[in-house]
Amino acid sequence: MKTKRRKQILTIYLEDGQYLKMRLLPWYKTGKSYVWLVSLAVSKSKRQLNDWLSKRNNKRAAQLNKTLTGKVGPRTQAIAVRQLRSWVKVIPKNDLLTFVCESCVSDKQFKIWQKWFTKHEDKAWVANAEFKYFLYCK
Repeated sequence: MKTKRRKQILTIYLEDGQYLKMRLLPWYKTGKSYVWLVSLAVSKSKRQLNDWLSKRNNKRAAQLNKTLTGKVGPRTQAIAVRQLRSWVKVIPKNDLLTFVCESCVSDKQFKIWQKWFTKHEDKAWVANAEFKYFLYCK
């Protein structure tokens, strides 16, 4: 049976009126396997989230690049980790899952995520400090 590689998008409404949007995209094809890209953003506006995810060149998307964690940082991180775990189960064997730290303070975001991945997650996650991403090979 052929495995379908479709993008998946999750949108969650948070209590303080903000939206958390996560996406899983088949980003790059390498032979018979794919590299999947995971990204997330938090905003009060759905339009701003959609502009950022589709990389539109406008003021709304540029503002979101400055603050990607929103005002409820730890809660969004917990939701993101839960969703990452479920996506690890979904992706086919021999595919790679890439989680890139894309916020305006990507060094700080990378340090926080690195602590989490080393303490709580599977040892198969590999961190790259130079380009600030995490890689999981299934």
